[in-house]
Formats: sequence, C-alpha cells, structure tokens
Amino acid sequence: MYWKLFCLFNLILCLLPFLGCSDDTSDKMTDTGDVNEDSSFQLAPSFTLLNTELEEVSLSDYQGQVVIVDFWATWCKPCQEEVPRFIELYDEYQAQGFEMIGISTDDVDGRLKQIELFFEELSKRGFDINYPILLAESDIIQRYQVPALPSAYLINRDGKIVKVFNGAQEDKAIYERELKKWL
Repeated sequence: MYWKLFCLFNLILCLLPFLGCSDDTSDKMTDTGDVNEDSSFQLAPSFTLLNTELEEVSLSDYQGQVVIVDFWATWCKPCQEEVPRFIELYDEYQAQGFEMIGISTDDVDGRLKQIELFFEELSKRGFDINYPILLAESDIIQRYQVPALPSAYLINRDGKIVKVFNGAQEDKAIYERELKKWL
C-alpha cells in the first residue's frame, strides 16, 4: 500500500510542471459563489499533514478562523514571488482571525532541504516565513483539485472554500479584497 501511494505521489509531482506553475498574474480567479450565498460553498477537504518540524498539523486546528491554503513548490518561480505577499498578509491580518498555511508540493526526496534552502534565500531578501509550511501527500492535491501552482484557497470561518486563486496574483490587494469580506 505504501509503495502504491509513493508511486502515485511521485507521478503527480512529475506531472505538475506540465499542468502548473502558472504565472498568470491577471486577476483571473475562480469564484465559487457569491458572498451572500454562503450555503452554496463547498466544504474544504480536511487534512492532517506534517510541517517542516515533522509535527502534525490539521486544518481543523484552524476552525473558526479565515484561512488561505496555498499550494506551492520551491522550484516554481511564480510561487517564489508570491510567498512574500502571503508573509505580509499574515503580518497584517493575523490579529483579526486570519491564518495562512503553505503546502509544499516539492518532491519527497530531499524536500526538507529544498524548503530550507528556499527559506534561506527568502531571508536574504528580508522575508522570513511566519506561517506553517506543510508537506503535501499525494491525496491532498487530488482532494483540492489543484489545477496549477500556485493555487490558493480562501476558507471562511465555517470551513467552506469561498474563493480559489489560480496562478500567482500580481498584487497583494487582490487577496486583501477577498480576505476583508470574511474577517
């Protein structure tokens, strides 16, 4: 069973470069409904994943918070450019009930080292990761139907996906507009 999951996960990771790493910085986002129609939103798939310290973190740990779940990879240039925007968002809105979760889709082999090197490079640019980075498992990408990297999912306080951002967004204000509706 482990071998099948391992093979499936690696296959998905091999296909991501062909499907994703979108640098579409236009304001193209997939609406999942109108703000006033909360009952039409899809419940965010639950997960429990390891963070970079190899501790378990669950989406349910953030119940009652507004959360952005960002699927990204260290090799994805648009992802690299977007992480500083998320750091700033988290600094500005955490006190209002906002949480940020990054889910690294990097290859299983050596991914902790890849993430560590990415953190070091980011720190040299004056940005330090201030939110948890989790390590993706094969099924989480499928359950969220991640179309490309980066992809970010805005989840409201009721645990429902209220906005999907496909591709990197060129401006932090794009995220802020949506985030403020739910805080």
